[in-house]
Amino acid sequence: MANTTCDCPAPSCNTTTPVLPEAVIKVFTIDFKAPDITELMGPRFEEYKNGQVKIDVSVVSGFDTLFSEIENDARLGLGLFDVFITPPTIMGSVAPYNGFTDLTTYIQENYLEEWLDIFPGYREIIASYNGKILMTPFDGDLLHLFYNKEILDYYNFDSPRTWQEYNDIAEQVHGKIFPPTNKTLMGSCIGRLPQCAGPYWAMQVLSSMTQTKGSSEGSLFDTKDMSPLTNDALVETLKIFEKQFKYGHPTELEGCIEINMPAMKDEECVLTLNWGNAFLSNLIPGKLGIDKAPGSQKVLDRETGKLVTCTKELCPNAVYYDDIGFVNYAPYAAFGGWSGAVNGNISDEKKKLAMEFLTFSASKEQSSKLVIPQVGSREADAGYDPYRLSHMNEEDYVKQGFDRETTDAYLGTIKEGLLSPNLVVDIRFPEATKMMSILDTAVINHLNETKGVTATDQMRRDIVKDATADMKKVISEYDSRAHMEKSEKILPQYQKLRGVYGELNEDKNLIGDVRWIGYALGFVIIAMALLFSGWVAINRKHRVVRISQPIFLHLICLGVLVLSSAIFPLGIDDTDSNEQGRNAACASIPWLVSLGFSLVFSALFSKLWRINRVFAAAASLKRVVVTEKDVLKPFAVLMTLNFVILLSWTLVDPMVFERVYTDELTSYGRCMPQGNEWKGFIATLAILNFIALIIVNVQAYHARSINDELSESKYIGLVTLSMFQIFIVGVPLLVIVYNDPSAYFFVWCGIIFIICTTILLLIFVPKIVRWKSKSTNQSATASRFSTNTKWSHGNNASHASAHSQQE
Repeated sequence: MANTTCDCPAPSCNTTTPVLPEAVIKVFTIDFKAPDITELMGPRFEEYKNGQVKIDVSVVSGFDTLFSEIENDARLGLGLFDVFITPPTIMGSVAPYNGFTDLTTYIQENYLEEWLDIFPGYREIIASYNGKILMTPFDGDLLHLFYNKEILDYYNFDSPRTWQEYNDIAEQVHGKIFPPTNKTLMGSCIGRLPQCAGPYWAMQVLSSMTQTKGSSEGSLFDTKDMSPLTNDALVETLKIFEKQFKYGHPTELEGCIEINMPAMKDEECVLTLNWGNAFLSNLIPGKLGIDKAPGSQKVLDRETGKLVTCTKELCPNAVYYDDIGFVNYAPYAAFGGWSGAVNGNISDEKKKLAMEFLTFSASKEQSSKLVIPQVGSREADAGYDPYRLSHMNEEDYVKQGFDRETTDAYLGTIKEGLLSPNLVVDIRFPEATKMMSILDTAVINHLNETKGVTATDQMRRDIVKDATADMKKVISEYDSRAHMEKSEKILPQYQKLRGVYGELNEDKNLIGDVRWIGYALGFVIIAMALLFSGWVAINRKHRVVRISQPIFLHLICLGVLVLSSAIFPLGIDDTDSNEQGRNAACASIPWLVSLGFSLVFSALFSKLWRINRVFAAAASLKRVVVTEKDVLKPFAVLMTLNFVILLSWTLVDPMVFERVYTDELTSYGRCMPQGNEWKGFIATLAILNFIALIIVNVQAYHARSINDELSESKYIGLVTLSMFQIFIVGVPLLVIVYNDPSAYFFVWCGIIFIICTTILLLIFVPKIVRWKSKSTNQSATASRFSTNTKWSHGNNASHASAHSQQE
């Protein structure tokens, strides 16, 4: 067969030459993780893209170098790599410089169902910064308690629930010969090599005492003010470690995690801590016990820095045991697992492709191949823990060769931990590595110093004092240069990592201490109303009170009481009240204001109307009887109309407490209606009560010629004039200060106080003056009558005496 030739260049004629990929995704990671990318994730994505994409992996050695390179790329905006595979610890150092791409929109549009399958702690906390999704989880990390079931059963121990029980078991089995294996036992095996996993063991113990109400409050630092949560909690942690160390592996200070599980596999170790993926090594099938890390019966009081007994109120997520009480558990996602991030300084086209690589690699299908591997496979050695709800199927593990009972314990512990409201995550803010190193150094130094000697409480406190001072120094030094480096201080970054930045830093414009001034004014009005009402009751038979019609005077006092009571719900905000209470307070304000006004002016109207009818009849020489029952009818009509309107308003469009945001971190609380119907109701109420006010003034005008002792028209006129002036000044002021809750509340209190005191003083003080004057006149008259009588009787006696003497 003849050879065929062609004139085209050789490369284009070579049909065996592979097609070059159209795109390259440059991945940057550490040498520890590089094999997983190059051997497992990368090839699968390349196959998925039909060879049109190439995964190019660059690696460095050591976490410090990894973090430094990623942070420099972000600070300088280099865009040297497309994807970072890293622990999420670096997030706080990169996010302020927009070094990671915001994945939120992409995930919502292309990956939402897959995203919601991830445990909340990973997707809402570990992968997020200030409400934005910046990373995609590849691995779940949760510390577990591992133990040899056969040994614990032999010595009749249950799995330890607390650190005290952990140490008690370690003490009682340490150094004993275990008959079934004839091996000398070690009570606890935890590698504490400096700059290795040591700070994670310390954080696990410390967090069980410092964090009780969720990751938003922090476990090593308080998210409110960046205070180190050390004090007595770290002192107690050192005390716990002393005993673990005493009954532990002889080379604990010389080894890292290789101390923990190999000794367990050799059946020499009884208790240890480790990440869950140690289960995948299938160490001692049928004998490996797995449980949640122990908890604490004592927790830190953040106000005093002292440890106190855990209670349901202090530890809302605690577990109660009949024999020991409440135990606070703090499941710790130590290290945070491995996550992927897209460089924020690359082209949009590259970002989209990088996002696709991350979401493909972390998908349910692909992640299951790593998290649920065949026993003894390459994937099993990669050591990935579950981080999805779909990873929780026990049958999937059994099919891959894992023991059912151990798998059940493993998955149960993970599910309980990752769904716990008290999940602990690493600090992750800038300088986090230094903070963990300070904690690690404190523990190592203390164990070295107390080796072979009995530690004192003062020795522990000295260590804690130094560690706390070092942590504060790191924060201070970073914050002092943050402005120059165009970065935020550590506290706001820490809060954004915990999702509490807006919540803790929001300027809510609360009413504050001015509330107590308003309440004091309210109590003054109430005291005055009760005092005047009491005076009326005591002197109800006195002519001054009787002709002023006591029932209406009592109604005026009642109206003032109701109106002044509006001050108290006006002073409510979301400082120390629940939503139901705030809404009820808001709904009550229109009732109190409207009914208070109506009570006062209905009483004044009825009072004047009765007098006017009597005097009008007298002027026409007619006899008329006007009972209190008669004049209460217009009063009842006005009150009924107010009641019906207010009830309709409450049912149709009630006032509720809402927070109005003016920007991301500024808001104010306000009682607001939910719809627009309120305008009609308030207009109707205003017209109704304004008409009542006019009618009162008309009645007062008709009574102007009647003796003030009977009509009080002059004083009622002064009351209405004063109210008119108050409204002219007060209403515009309320509009001006509407967005300032403190000023708004104070102006309202001032208006109510002036109105109420004006009504009370002008209505009652003249009566009290007349009452006192008449009482004085009556006393003087009685005194004169008594004197005259005595003088007359005296003369008669003298005369009788003289007459007797003459006889």
